[in-house]
Amino acid sequence: MGRMIAPILQFVRQFDRNLWILSVGWFVSALGFAASLPFIAIYFHSHFGMSMTEIGLFFGAMAIVRSVFQGIGGEIADRVPRSWLLVHSQNLRALFFAMEALAIYYDWGFWWVAIFLFMMSIFGAIFQPTANALVSDIVPREKRLEGYAVTRSAGNLGWAAGPALGGFLATVGDSYAYLFFLSAGITFASGLVFWTMLKVPEAAKPIDRFRMKDLISIKDDPLLAKHSILIFLLYLVVAQLMVPFSVYSVEMVGITEEQLGYLYTLNGLLVVAAQIPITRLFSKVPLATQLALGSFIYAIGYGMVGTLVGYGFFAFAIVVVTTGEMLMSPPSLTVTSRLAPEGRMGRYMGIFGFFVASGWSFGPLFGGWVLDHFGNDPALAWMIISSLGIVSGAGYLLLGKSFTARVEEGPKRSGDGPAT
Repeated sequence: MGRMIAPILQFVRQFDRNLWILSVGWFVSALGFAASLPFIAIYFHSHFGMSMTEIGLFFGAMAIVRSVFQGIGGEIADRVPRSWLLVHSQNLRALFFAMEALAIYYDWGFWWVAIFLFMMSIFGAIFQPTANALVSDIVPREKRLEGYAVTRSAGNLGWAAGPALGGFLATVGDSYAYLFFLSAGITFASGLVFWTMLKVPEAAKPIDRFRMKDLISIKDDPLLAKHSILIFLLYLVVAQLMVPFSVYSVEMVGITEEQLGYLYTLNGLLVVAAQIPITRLFSKVPLATQLALGSFIYAIGYGMVGTLVGYGFFAFAIVVVTTGEMLMSPPSLTVTSRLAPEGRMGRYMGIFGFFVASGWSFGPLFGGWVLDHFGNDPALAWMIISSLGIVSGAGYLLLGKSFTARVEEGPKRSGDGPAT
């Protein structure tokens, strides 16, 4: 027994305690998000009678707001204490989860539901680049790949538990409002963890004044620009899990909401169990190769969704998709952190988050349009959707040498790279 515990303790002790506190808060935050948000598309479809394309358009509109606030959040994270920003973004997010619950419970109508979703999205967008930048503050450069694997595992533990809980409540309750009341309380608890326990030194701050054009400073770093575009294409595929897959599997194929919750739980538990081992197994593989392999596996997994129809087959597809997720997510964040010059970690994480959020938000529009027009041939529809994963993977293979020069060799000095 001691031989089994010793390597675990050794792994835990190699990281600053603040990484584990951040991970606990991230777990609680993800739990609150995952208990309600995966089911909102079903509510739109069943309660408001919206088509897949209309649902996709709604989430596409949210993309503009969410993406801009990813960039703004990154800039703010470079200029104010990041732990302070985590606390208050979570508290305000919790407030709007509660308002969303009231809007659904009292049936205030589509526009109030939409407004509160937008507000939750804004503060979630600010939270994400701040938390990612904080990982780089806490973890040394050579340990960041594993550091991001730790926080991802924590977040996915929340993702594993949240949908199962939400799916159960959606089945036994008479209103989706209870899901959002639950999310409000859990999200507030996340802010409480950050406020009472997280103690980190302030990161280096830029000395120049903020300008709006700083949000498009991607133009000054061609490699960051290429990485961002490829990650956007990949996240157009990744995003299918939240809206198109949920509506397709429940409303079109006919699995239950409770079964859908279990599929999301399977996704989360796989990441919790295997993310760190997979990250360590592939730690010697070039980051660009890891990103390419993850992209190709994503394409295979979503290509299966239209051909293998039914709850058991969907579970198998989720296993494949999750494998791609575990291969590409920590490397994508590690690449971004290693590209960032000193004092610009928040900005680079904000730019990266801008493109991730755009993919997450425009993905439902893309997938919804494809399913509305090719839904009578699910195999073709999901092949069209998954093809962007192949494009992204090919792009990362082509960038292999460029990545080696900037992110694989030696620590980055403050004078390296673009001085944006």
